[in-house]
Amino acid sequence: MERSDGEAAAKLAKLSAVAASSEDRISALPDDVILHILRQLRDSPVAGRTSVLSRRWCSLWALLPEVYFSGYTAPHHVAAAFAAHEAPVLERIAVFVKDPPVDSLAAWLPIASRRLCGDLYFLNIVRRNGGPDEAGERGAFELPCFENATTISLHLGFLGLITPPTGVFAQLTRLHLDHFRIQGPCGLGDALSSPRCPSLRELTLSDARGLDNLTLHSESLLTVKLTKLRGLQRLTVVAPALKELTVFYCFANAPNLSQMVASISTPQLVSLEWSDAYDPMSVQLGGMAHLHCLGMSFYLVYGPNGFRTNSDCMGLLRHFKVICSLSFALIYPHVSSFFSYFELCSQYSMFA
Repeated sequence: MERSDGEAAAKLAKLSAVAASSEDRISALPDDVILHILRQLRDSPVAGRTSVLSRRWCSLWALLPEVYFSGYTAPHHVAAAFAAHEAPVLERIAVFVKDPPVDSLAAWLPIASRRLCGDLYFLNIVRRNGGPDEAGERGAFELPCFENATTISLHLGFLGLITPPTGVFAQLTRLHLDHFRIQGPCGLGDALSSPRCPSLRELTLSDARGLDNLTLHSESLLTVKLTKLRGLQRLTVVAPALKELTVFYCFANAPNLSQMVASISTPQLVSLEWSDAYDPMSVQLGGMAHLHCLGMSFYLVYGPNGFRTNSDCMGLLRHFKVICSLSFALIYPHVSSFFSYFELCSQYSMFA
């Protein structure tokens, strides 16, 4: 019992001595160790608040090569943080904010474009009752040229986007634009074609407004996915290395299908998903000798004569003599309330 009391007293004395000491053990850690700890937080505001733990932590957050802002960060705080950030090179930027005004984006994007040598992810968390028209009223911002970015993913909540008139996205390999509204004099296709995006391999454009003409000339693109480009009337894709192409409901809801024109030149294409309006007079698919997979939207079984989607499916099938993999949905409106999905994976020959 006495021994235990003696040990407890010794431990207490030792702890009291440590507490009485003015030595800051955390501050004694090497900068590399502290930066590694802060980097694991993946939250720049939280990393900044850790300065309360140690004197030396006050400015180290500004040296982190990655910047993260969650959806609870006020938009104007993002610009202030970028202005205070000191890292000459940023490897990743992830900014999630709620309904930011366009001037707040214009305040930090130019800073980010000069330093980023990696990935940019931006998400505009919009109000559920806010529609594309309401978002469009909040104006537009110009996307600066990110010369060294490798991935750009922008979910804009239908904010207006102005593509930069000059500059080369020299290292960009992946681009994803979602829920955006194109504005400004520079065409999106001009900004995305090979002269200005020489390394672009994957392109996804989804839920766009104001994009009536899209022309892509690219020597590097391997995958292109175009989904719900409302108002699109003319589509031109010249991509000799392209392997996968998806066109999903870009023309189907157009007010005047007679004005749609599509010209596709992709001789190395392996997979085509055309879930859209198809007229052989206005859609020129060109030679696709390497095509292996063809995807379509749906076919209405027992549908009325002249049903548009059925005509589109049959017209598209007639364009190809041999398809190895064909996928589409069959709808039985009077039999079941769900889609029956069939995928034909064996050698399939039609209209030879």
